[in-house]
Amino acid sequence: MAFGQDTVSSADGESAQVDRAQTAQGTLGLDDIVVTGTRTGRRKFETSYAITTIDDEQIKQKAPLSVADLISSTPGIYVESSGGEVGNNVYSRGLPADNYRYLPLLEDGLPVWEEGAGAFTNADEFFRVDATVDSLQIVRGGSASITASNAPGGVVNVITKRPTREFQGLAKIELGDWDHYRGDINISGPLTERLSYSIGGFYRRDSGLRDPGFTGNRGGQLRLGFQYDFADEGSLLISYRKLDDRNIFYTAIPLANPQKGLPGLDAGDGTLVNNAFARLTVPDGTGAFAKDVDLTDGVHTSTDTGTLIFNKPFGDGWEVNNRARYTSGSVDFNGLFSSGVSTSEDFLDSALSRLQAARPDTASAVYLDATTGQQVAASALGNQLALPESIFNTRVKLRNFVNDLSVTKKLPTGFGQHTVTLGYYFSHFIQTQTWNWNDILVEGVDRPRFFDVVGLDAAGQQTVSLTTNGLLNLHSNLQRFHDNVDINAFYATDSWQVTPKLRIDLGARYHHVSKKGTIAQTIGMNLGDATTIADDNVLVFTGAETPYRFKTGKWAFSAGANYEFSGRVAAFARYSRSFRVTPEFAQWFGGVPVEDRIDLVEGGLKYNTRPFSAFVTLFYNNFPNVAFQTQVAGSNGNTVTQNATAAARSKGVEVELSLRPVSFFDISASGSYQDISYTGFSGVENGTTFDFSGNRIVRQPNWMFSIRPTLHLFDSKAAIFGEVAYTGKRYADAANTIALPAYTEVRLGASYKVSDRLSAELVVTNLFDTVGLTEGNPRVGAIIGVQETAFQGRPIFGRRVRGGITYTF
Repeated sequence: MAFGQDTVSSADGESAQVDRAQTAQGTLGLDDIVVTGTRTGRRKFETSYAITTIDDEQIKQKAPLSVADLISSTPGIYVESSGGEVGNNVYSRGLPADNYRYLPLLEDGLPVWEEGAGAFTNADEFFRVDATVDSLQIVRGGSASITASNAPGGVVNVITKRPTREFQGLAKIELGDWDHYRGDINISGPLTERLSYSIGGFYRRDSGLRDPGFTGNRGGQLRLGFQYDFADEGSLLISYRKLDDRNIFYTAIPLANPQKGLPGLDAGDGTLVNNAFARLTVPDGTGAFAKDVDLTDGVHTSTDTGTLIFNKPFGDGWEVNNRARYTSGSVDFNGLFSSGVSTSEDFLDSALSRLQAARPDTASAVYLDATTGQQVAASALGNQLALPESIFNTRVKLRNFVNDLSVTKKLPTGFGQHTVTLGYYFSHFIQTQTWNWNDILVEGVDRPRFFDVVGLDAAGQQTVSLTTNGLLNLHSNLQRFHDNVDINAFYATDSWQVTPKLRIDLGARYHHVSKKGTIAQTIGMNLGDATTIADDNVLVFTGAETPYRFKTGKWAFSAGANYEFSGRVAAFARYSRSFRVTPEFAQWFGGVPVEDRIDLVEGGLKYNTRPFSAFVTLFYNNFPNVAFQTQVAGSNGNTVTQNATAAARSKGVEVELSLRPVSFFDISASGSYQDISYTGFSGVENGTTFDFSGNRIVRQPNWMFSIRPTLHLFDSKAAIFGEVAYTGKRYADAANTIALPAYTEVRLGASYKVSDRLSAELVVTNLFDTVGLTEGNPRVGAIIGVQETAFQGRPIFGRRVRGGITYTF
């Protein structure tokens, strides 16, 4: 992953240069210089792999609230951005796992966090899109696995704005109809003849796209950089980024059906979180009620990141690049997660048998409002539903140092020119994760009350309670893990310009991972409160720890070619064999530690003119060793980790098109069709033998497409733009029993250039308030789904409007 100002080399002959001079820049950016997936930088038209670029103007029109929003129109990539601004899922070409598992998120060529698909360390928690972002380059396919760490599905590389030699900048203020207030700024300029600076970032406050009654999102990001340009060629950049941001996280809610919300719980803006969750006290690791949990903190990321980027050509075809990054800080993850759902009457019936087992004199069970203590009839619970929701409180302390050193040499030969790169990648990270999860009983309406369930004897006197202050299943999951991980990787690439029209790219990587750590041991304890059975068997730490060690070394290979028939038409093909060393789940809970022997094949055509551009890719992936792991609610209330192994295969076509027939109108489209299925997935769950070979891979659609027209008015001072995005049918479980219907979301926007420096924008998302689900309820069955009392799913957000004013100078 070369950085944005790396030197671009080309051995194109005179005829090809003339051809290109006669070809206008296409609107897909096929003449843009890309620096992701290559060590030398090259035109997008020349790449031997599929890549999508998103420039500054496209970012403005997209107006993303998250990284997932920004990349959602990329063909072959399916995103779930319904979780909020962070914690979202990204899938690449049918590869069968979520998070950023096979598609790591990079900032200027280095990972924002080494294990961006780990537990509660989702990559997008460590980065925010703001005015300091210049563009994105998204490689799809196995070529990325040579120069990036754990990247069999590609990479998302965010290119940030560099310090400039001329004073310039922008400031933006944005308001939204969810009490959204945001300011962005980026300023850069010279300090001396060779030294320049940049400073920028954002600050934002709002209620959240599903209003919980408190400020759900608050915080921001600050970036400061200094660049020294050497007298001849090359540069040294030193930058610092502070991220301190709190974000509300959303999961599934009960619905009337997959396409309709419940009375009092709208699918578009309803949430089960409210400000009463700011005042919860739960047991700590010793069993004392001394742990405060505040769901209004949401996902609180506080990190300090320093980056150094060095680029220096040394003459005679030699060039050295080194990038280093150090990140330290914490993620405090507080979220309400869906669990089971019952009718309020059924829940009381099941509670009664448990209460009678503890106190035989119990004759009935009733609900009490946990805040007021008043008795509430079962029929008075919202939608007559009782939901034991899970409160996840997870604290992650972390440090990560990454260094990527490469040396490149251009070697002219009698038969074309070779550009050879040798590189060494090192990453070391330490993390300590402490999980303290508890369940709480709520009703099925927006911002619900939470309840105690108590037993009454024949005289109406209280016997014993199932809950304590609304809390049910204390310490459904109590864990502490400490990990110490080293990655040493060596890679080599050769870009061989065989002729002016033919380029062959070869690459190999040896990737060695060494892990060691400890897992804290727990034991069940009765905390001694005779008024409740909630504390009869609560997990506490024993003080003992179980150590673990794991080592592995894996190879990745890739070979591709690009042939230019003319300055307008080119074709490419590539084969890669890759791997994925799975996150630390495998050491904590067992499972598959390495997913290897991943075969990825792709090929396609590129067509490049100003009126019309196209980038069409065919792909085939074979994935014989899938690690399937999920956390579900067990029958006793404790969280259970499910492990399974599978094999999968995907094949399909990806299309990017751009047409500008006249100066005042253009239209872009992107999409994909993928045939994705498990080729082997069998085992036993709850005593039942299953075989889901041939089933659709969980949570991913066959069809996805996006159409984005733009109308330019008043000599391009004004623009009206929109997007129609279609997401096909998916399944919430590997058994393919819980279907998530297809849906279409429409976005509309407008911009107006008031003056050369001042512009205004307005964006409406989900214009028609469409209900669309991105997932079902994975905590009751991601392998074999459960038909629940009420359908539970995580819907996309309803219609939202926001506008902004931008001043540039």
